[in-house]
Amino acid sequence: MTVLYVLIAIAVFFVLLTAAELVHLLRIKPLPDLPDDAQREKYSLNINGKSFEDLYLFLGGKQSEPSFSEEETYSLLLKQAEYMNCRFDCADFRAQLLFKIYKDCHNELNPECKALIKNTFLNFKYSMDEPGDDSMCYWSENHQLLFAVSEYLAGQEWQNEVFTNDGKSGEEHRKKALSKIRIWMQQRFDYGFSEYLSNNYLAEDIAPMANFIAYSKDEKAIEQMKIVMDILWLDVALNSVNNRFVAASSRMYGNNKAANCIGNSVQSAMNVLWGKEAAEKLLSDPDIPESEKKLIEVSLAKKPNHIVLCFTDVIEKGLYTLPKAVKDITLSEEAFVSKMSCGLSPDDMISENLVGQSDSCIMAQTGAETFTNPQVIKNTLEYLKKNNLYTNKFLSYFRFLNLTIFKCINWEKFAAMYSIMPHGIALGRGNVYTYRNAHYSLSTDVCKAVGVCGAQDNVWTANIAEALTLFTTHPAGSGSGKYGASPGYWIGNGRRPMSVQHENVNVTVYKLPQKKRLGESAVCDITHAYMPRDLYDEFELDGNRAFARKNGVFVALISDGNLEYKPYNPDSAKGLLKGRVLPEKLSLENGFDLCRKGGEYHCYVTELSDSDTESFEQFKDRVKRNTFTSDNGCVSYKTNCGEIFVSYNGEFTVDGKAAQTMFDRYDSVFCKAKRKDKTLIINTPAHSLELDFENALRKSK
Repeated sequence: MTVLYVLIAIAVFFVLLTAAELVHLLRIKPLPDLPDDAQREKYSLNINGKSFEDLYLFLGGKQSEPSFSEEETYSLLLKQAEYMNCRFDCADFRAQLLFKIYKDCHNELNPECKALIKNTFLNFKYSMDEPGDDSMCYWSENHQLLFAVSEYLAGQEWQNEVFTNDGKSGEEHRKKALSKIRIWMQQRFDYGFSEYLSNNYLAEDIAPMANFIAYSKDEKAIEQMKIVMDILWLDVALNSVNNRFVAASSRMYGNNKAANCIGNSVQSAMNVLWGKEAAEKLLSDPDIPESEKKLIEVSLAKKPNHIVLCFTDVIEKGLYTLPKAVKDITLSEEAFVSKMSCGLSPDDMISENLVGQSDSCIMAQTGAETFTNPQVIKNTLEYLKKNNLYTNKFLSYFRFLNLTIFKCINWEKFAAMYSIMPHGIALGRGNVYTYRNAHYSLSTDVCKAVGVCGAQDNVWTANIAEALTLFTTHPAGSGSGKYGASPGYWIGNGRRPMSVQHENVNVTVYKLPQKKRLGESAVCDITHAYMPRDLYDEFELDGNRAFARKNGVFVALISDGNLEYKPYNPDSAKGLLKGRVLPEKLSLENGFDLCRKGGEYHCYVTELSDSDTESFEQFKDRVKRNTFTSDNGCVSYKTNCGEIFVSYNGEFTVDGKAAQTMFDRYDSVFCKAKRKDKTLIINTPAHSLELDFENALRKSK
């Protein structure tokens, strides 16, 4: 009986202890990441209809209108300073142009404005290991560099000043930040970008890269940053077509996926690098309709925002010049296949000794958004606890794992046992296959973490025209609502498919979930294609097969089940486009959400062709004669480029031979390199480029 009483007492003790800990943890309120609606104007990027970008251009003598009075100048700078002082998320975005104004327009600023900017940088928080509570995202790949470059430049500018947040000197901050910048650059050179081919997040990389090139006094580090910049634009060049950049990627939102003209955040940067040359052939092509030419001209006229402006200004000043070999690739009209690997998987973290508490480990892990995966979860919990990050809105849910009652749980084993939804936040390692010719590109993230929940990935895409792409997803959630969520109806995937590509053909196989995973609120029984029929010049839908033509690009989408358009839903359209509006006379109202419902597996085959190869009628006739079979998650498709077999469980063959699914760092006619090679060599018929990061050598011919 005594033993029973002891056990009851122990149980009561743990219940009371857990209750007390829960009360304590629930009192830790995550801080807001963004201003509320009532505060938006106070922190806006505009004043009296004039923008932050306009202010820089006016003060720098680049444009006389719109003009700014001294009062307007101070007021607009104050908006940015107060946003940073409140430590709202993405404050590091605003810091880039704010510092640039201080440096480039110093003589145009009155003492009050100079003091405002200086004090803002001296009081700012630059990293997770500094004191202070907030909900800024410091850890993703772009934020790592944004914060580090701001810290480095501020430390360099005010070396002997005390930075009030942690009491360290500017010189101490400069050294600390430079170490992180070097780690960031080395990891990009060795492994590529974790936020690979993101036409949204690459814009947030090129701004701090450009500011570092413009203002750093470390000559070797500047050359190394230029090398990483070359690699960034090499990736874009290989995976874009006709100045349009929409590719398979680890992080994209709905508008980034749907149309180059509304979702490509690096468009204005591409324009200054090669835009006019890329567009020239299209604008002079009599077969391109005037409506498409107008869209091309709109994209060419796109002005840089306050982030991209930091980059375009460096180009205009000649501080960075795109190597001719990279530009050759962009402008090439020859058909080619590009294979490349980018980023780090959780297993890579282990094999590369990148799991630990050092800066290089934490930057690799968090830069790839790898938090709950079994390979790293113990490391994550240790770092968050050590730096008291539980008030951060993005990380606050981790605080509950520290309950005493959970101390006996082996979180590594738990995370390995359950394929929980947060595992899919990890960006992982991409193996991207791209086929490109003079008309279109088709790209696929081959065999990427099949069956895992996908937070923001774009597994495959066809880049067809300025306002038109094609992709499929399995919606996260119930299949109704969450239209702009991440993951949600359009963004990411509830379950990642088995997706492969051979030349101009993609095959994608989804397995629909039968039950929810830990962390999921609902699952749905549909997959769907973004295929807005009114945006095509010709369109036919017959049961399980759709044919479409846009300009000289032909598309066939074949499924193993009936395809039907959902009735037009303005909320779905708004969520897809992220509130942006398609250009004039383009509409989604006649159907854009092409769905396949029910069953266990959903299989899609997409084949592209063009007017240089055959006519649209010939294309349709040929595809109709092709062999297509599917059964229990297996697909066989025979077309003119070969016989492709794919199974959801991982088999992928072309003409009976196993196809490659893990790629080297680069594998194309222009560049062949292993991961972590010491040098990269890029060759085109006219030019070459050799990049040696360790020795900071950049040889362009």
